Amino acid sequence: MRGQSIVAVCGLLLAQGLHAEQTDTANWQLTGDVGLGVNAAPTPARAQSRQTTAVPYLNFDDGPVFARIDTFGVKLLPVAAGHVELLTRVLSDGYTASGLDGRRHDSLPIGLGTLQVTSAGAFMLNGYHDAGKSGGNLADLMYAAEIDAGPLALYPQAGLEYRSSAYVRYFDGTPSYRPGAASSPFAALFAEIHLGGHCYLNGNLRRTWLGASIAASPLVRRSRLDTGLLALSYRFN
Repeated sequence: MRGQSIVAVCGLLLAQGLHAEQTDTANWQLTGDVGLGVNAAPTPARAQSRQTTAVPYLNFDDGPVFARIDTFGVKLLPVAAGHVELLTRVLSDGYTASGLDGRRHDSLPIGLGTLQVTSAGAFMLNGYHDAGKSGGNLADLMYAAEIDAGPLALYPQAGLEYRSSAYVRYFDGTPSYRPGAASSPFAALFAEIHLGGHCYLNGNLRRTWLGASIAASPLVRRSRLDTGLLALSYRFN
């Protein structure tokens, strides 16, 4: 019942946001990158699941609608140097645990957030509720800078991921281990290379230092997690 209420509220916000943006924006036009890539994203827990997959690469705006690689949403209303946004995120955090611990299903985060793009860099703050099996809460805080060097652009990033106890218990808990909430700092480097014309090569490397309650899980037994993405895209502008 709680999940249905969240979906209903999000639907109302979505309708209001689209109506507001339609009154402000006469024409929708896709600007940004669309392509195909390979994503290497292991789960913290040691799993039988496949860890490297081919993925669509989507990093664009089209009117109020946007895609930011793994985050998708709609801009609801302008605030300061950005917007309040209705969001979801594709985490692909489900896995089949080695041994007898069974299957954890992917989360379904739905929430609100903002991306503020300033002269000092970009600041992002997003909060979600998992409408999936865990029923937990998530929050992401990130700062990104830009270093432009001709055909090469670098975007160093740093931030913090918060996961509530309900989320951590579902994905990393066991009958004998009931972890609490976790905060995991991360650092990343996103790069794009202009290959010519409208074509770009995009790459992202990220290291996350797992929060203590995740790292201590008997399913995990590691202190950090490394992920990567490599994609070829076409830029619309």
